[in-house]
Amino acid sequence: MKKEDKYILIKNTFSNSNYCISHEIIEKILAISSEAHFLKNDMILNMWDEQNEVYIIFSGIARSYYLDKDGNDITKFFMKENDFCIGESLFSNQKSIQGFEALENIKALKFKAKELKELILQNESLTRLYMEFLENNLLYKMQREYAFQIMSATERYIAFQKEYKDIKERVSQHYIASYLGITPESLSRIRRTIKEEN
Repeated sequence: MKKEDKYILIKNTFSNSNYCISHEIIEKILAISSEAHFLKNDMILNMWDEQNEVYIIFSGIARSYYLDKDGNDITKFFMKENDFCIGESLFSNQKSIQGFEALENIKALKFKAKELKELILQNESLTRLYMEFLENNLLYKMQREYAFQIMSATERYIAFQKEYKDIKERVSQHYIASYLGITPESLSRIRRTIKEEN
């Protein structure tokens, strides 16, 4: 990955932020980064491991998943280009209850979590970005809870199509169904019904 590609990746990752990120800050972030590669089906983070690295995806798709009480694999969310690959264990300093799996070959920037945290604490702009990141993740969690408590499976699928419109054709129906909390057969029926109605 060329330096200009890394620079653009950092810039794009924060492009939707309410705060501007300066050239100087981007250079500081790049200074503590390295390149990482994962093949399709590789584990980026195993369940019950400590997360010592943070990634920003340059190309490819990953998913976060956990196991329910019956041992079923449940997809929590998907991560695509310009997304952080980061779990709750980074904030809790505990072993991760979720795993990260590459669904495509992935190229990413890697940061040691400790170094990234230190840089964030040293810079006011990054601290604000970090707070915004935490707020957005809390909002996402609240929206997911609302979806499962209030919305029908069909409504959740329609919402998924809007939220993940750029990756829905790149992810298997099995994982999409898992994300929606339904079986692949139910997802097929929903897709068929929507197609017939349109």
